[in-house]
Amino acid sequence: MQHLVLTEFGDPQECLQLVDGADPAPGPGHVVVRMEAAAINPSDLLLIAGRYLARPALPATVGAEGVGIVEATGPGVNGALVGRRVIVLPTFKYGTWSQKVVAAEEDVVLVPGRDPAQLAMLSINPVTAHLLLEKITPLEIGDWVGQTAANSAVGRHVITLAKRRGIKTLNVVRRADAVDDVRRAGGDVVLVSGPDLAADITRELGEENLRLVLDPLGGTAAAPLTSALEFGGSVVSYGTLTAASAGLTSADLFQREIRHTGFWLGNWYFRAPTREIRAVLGHLAGLMADGQLHVPIEANYQLNDYRKAFQHAQTTQRGGKVLFTFD
Repeated sequence: MQHLVLTEFGDPQECLQLVDGADPAPGPGHVVVRMEAAAINPSDLLLIAGRYLARPALPATVGAEGVGIVEATGPGVNGALVGRRVIVLPTFKYGTWSQKVVAAEEDVVLVPGRDPAQLAMLSINPVTAHLLLEKITPLEIGDWVGQTAANSAVGRHVITLAKRRGIKTLNVVRRADAVDDVRRAGGDVVLVSGPDLAADITRELGEENLRLVLDPLGGTAAAPLTSALEFGGSVVSYGTLTAASAGLTSADLFQREIRHTGFWLGNWYFRAPTREIRAVLGHLAGLMADGQLHVPIEANYQLNDYRKAFQHAQTTQRGGKVLFTFD
């Protein structure tokens, strides 16, 4: 059985080893999952670099999310799971960049659908988008949500899920060549970041205001959107891809009572009741099976091509996700 092992924190090209070992056996309460596909996410690369909120003891198997078929069950686990497709929850306990994974029964979730490549990308980005729209502030039909990095995987899911609820999105991208893609994804307004962004936002919103701003970039990227928030509106930072969050001005905090909070998906997986986690994943898997949620895939790699896969995943202008797939 082949699997990738992190031996030290640093460059993924240098700090991972492909190890070939014996097939695992499930212990009590555990299952063996024969992996079909596993995504490479920015959070995985940050973890490998030692710059993520989760920091495993080394050596460690890596890869947060993935999907596969239950191959065997241990004592105390219903044998009817064998042959069923499950996702492995991204709790950082297991490394999905592996041909087979042993996971606790409570850390796998049955999912519908026949497209393992799409399901391999279910448990992080779609869940993040869903929770950003559901957990931060109440949203009603006709409300406006603004977001930076709108052409990201999370940004595209935000657009899809918001449209299903009748919520409008004002989307900011950093490249002009991303505008058409975001419009095709369903973005109501798509603007390019630049010196005139604040004026462009005012023009597009007219007499309306944003209720919620979503920002994975950090720094001052969300400032023009924050200026367009309604009284008592909310800003949520869920990443720092460019810089640490610059926060709000005194006028934002006191005069307009803007609320600024953070979000890390790991907290939800660690704290939410099991029934809630399974319900959310089941709901989103259903949308994925129906084709309502879809992520473009640019390339699939085998584990033995992991260096090429990481190089590809780190390119800045990709047209889709990079996955590991397994025979």
